[in-house]
Amino acid sequence: MIAELQTAIENTPARRRVNDQLTDADKMKIIVERQALLLRGAPTAIVTSAILAIFTLAVGLKQVAPTVISIWAGLVVGLAIVRLFLWRHYTAKKNAGHALSMFVKLHIGAMVVNGALWGALAPIFTVYGSMGNAYLPFIIAGMTAATISSAGASWRAVLAFNVPALIPFAGAYALMADPDSLAIAGVVVTYLCATAFLAVRTQEMIVRSIRLRSRNANLLKALSNQMDAAHEAELRFRALVESSKDVTLVFSPDGKVTYASPSAEKIFGVPPKQLVGMSTKEIVHPDDFQIFKAVGERSLSNLGEVIPLAHVCFKSVDDTYAPVAGRLTNMMYVPGVEGFVFNGGRIDEAHAPHLHAAE
Repeated sequence: MIAELQTAIENTPARRRVNDQLTDADKMKIIVERQALLLRGAPTAIVTSAILAIFTLAVGLKQVAPTVISIWAGLVVGLAIVRLFLWRHYTAKKNAGHALSMFVKLHIGAMVVNGALWGALAPIFTVYGSMGNAYLPFIIAGMTAATISSAGASWRAVLAFNVPALIPFAGAYALMADPDSLAIAGVVVTYLCATAFLAVRTQEMIVRSIRLRSRNANLLKALSNQMDAAHEAELRFRALVESSKDVTLVFSPDGKVTYASPSAEKIFGVPPKQLVGMSTKEIVHPDDFQIFKAVGERSLSNLGEVIPLAHVCFKSVDDTYAPVAGRLTNMMYVPGVEGFVFNGGRIDEAHAPHLHAAE
């Protein structure tokens, strides 16, 4: 386990401080999210402590005085019951913010007491000459690892258990004064430092995850608002266009009709949907086609500029031509339009600048 922790430490990349460029609202949100993670992870740590205490009792009955180890196990299990009660109590509170903050304070305090109880195993087993029991290192390593997994959102919570749990073991091994015991004491201290470092890194990763999730949520909200605004604008545009008596046509860059307003039926004699897909050559009088094309080319380099068309004839379904005056606007880069927009109305033939032979 020590080797794995050292490998994790060596492979940890350099990172910026997690609190750089955070607003007060961001910091508060991160604190609340971390507290919520501690609340969710608390039952796992509590139940694990109670179960391992029962296993330790079974092992310790053969190593130390039954009364002593029974009292110790009773204290650990009793503390676990109290902690579960507090967890249930504060989880059901209506004032979630205040309850969450209060629970975290009590939870960390209880972890200190729990760590001290587990650390008390060192003097208990030392007095009875059972520190060489191979069970102890595994049980303490398991408890500290469980603490990191369940309370990794707060390195303080991790150290609240690990320090009082591991320091007595390091001291007990050191007092035995033989080379092997001194080496084990050094390993315990190294393990404590490694778990502290890992706890800090775990908290930083959790904070970054919270920040990323919050940033993504803000981006999605902003995108959703933009989409709603664009949809509302489109609905207003369509309402205005479709209630207007003027003809509105939208042409793609290659000259195909992509939209025709309802009033176009009066000029073309067909429903607007039938005009979609038709080209300018099919609906514009041959004599006016080059003029219409020239105006389109001119508007190509002038985004948003309105270019007037004094006269153009559109072909209706009965092969007659209707004189129309209007304007052409380049809206190629406008989302939802992405084309050239013609808007105009029919003019009286008497006021038309000229009439074509075909008419």
